[in-house]
Amino acid sequence: MRHTTFLAMLMLALSFCFTAYSQEYTSIEDLKKNDVDWRDYQIQGEYLYKAGDKVFAVQVIANGDGKFTLVGFPGGFPGQGWLPGQYRIVFQGAIEGDEVVLKPVYMQNAEKWAEQIEIPEKNKGVVAKINVKEPKIVFITPNKPDRIAEKFQRPNPAMGMACPEDGIMLYDGTSKDKTNTDMLASFREINKDTGAMFSEFVTKDLEKGKPYMLHLEFMTSFMPRAEGQARSNSGVYLNQCYECQVLDSFGLRGENNECGGFYQQLRPAVNACMPPLTWQSYDFIVYPPKFDAEGKKVQNAKVTVAHNGILIHKDSELQHETPGCKGEADEPRAIYLQGHGNNVQYRNIWVQYWDEENK
Repeated sequence: MRHTTFLAMLMLALSFCFTAYSQEYTSIEDLKKNDVDWRDYQIQGEYLYKAGDKVFAVQVIANGDGKFTLVGFPGGFPGQGWLPGQYRIVFQGAIEGDEVVLKPVYMQNAEKWAEQIEIPEKNKGVVAKINVKEPKIVFITPNKPDRIAEKFQRPNPAMGMACPEDGIMLYDGTSKDKTNTDMLASFREINKDTGAMFSEFVTKDLEKGKPYMLHLEFMTSFMPRAEGQARSNSGVYLNQCYECQVLDSFGLRGENNECGGFYQQLRPAVNACMPPLTWQSYDFIVYPPKFDAEGKKVQNAKVTVAHNGILIHKDSELQHETPGCKGEADEPRAIYLQGHGNNVQYRNIWVQYWDEENK
């Protein structure tokens, strides 16, 4: 009897842990039902400090249950003032009463990610505090005036980009009926709260070997207790063989297995991610690989990619396919939006064949 009771309690505990750690929010309406996670989500986000010509941009990441990581960028946000080669300063902390209290733990140089630089003496005494009820960051430095970073919403110039007249609209995201059945091979259900389409999604084949532009908008889920590849995972497979990652990589370094990276091949120039439950955009210009008459590849595929209007790849060669889908081949290919167990959402998806007149 005792043994049975113990097993039942253990199973209940494991069930609770799994539920907590796999919690996935796909809309603000859903998130507001959980007071703790809604509180943390409102603290998470981007902040900006400006004083004259001095700019310090901040990204605050919710790690679940009142714990947070803060990443600071001198000069501005990645690709908008902060450039590869500059350092990032990382704080960590948790809620204490009515405040989040964070202290610097290390610095990183963008060109040497493996190198964690010791916090300079002048920064060791800095404390960052965020008021839980009215999120803004107060940086407290001994013997210096406080600096205040206000909540900030970065504009995205590519958001809502209209499909050109000669383009092919696949799904506009405004209605369950607005799906291009002539071009969609398969897709999952549509989120009733947002009108967006959940991954997984496959088009019919595009014209063989023809360059094209692909625009799409996506929203990663809020999964505060998940980490790494478990944090709202999907991917855009160009030609069904080259995966550009879709992942909640907000505040991370920008590796080839993070958002904007081509897995095992290319890391983005900067991590241009915005917070989860924020609409983001990808714009791809894709030049498929070329093959000779015998079917041997003679030229690698090339891509140019903008993430949220920020250039992260320019005329970059893709030397081989990404594991998990099709291999390279001299044949017509589709676009595949990967389902990876998470409910990443997509909208405003269109394709335009690309030629010299489009440049």
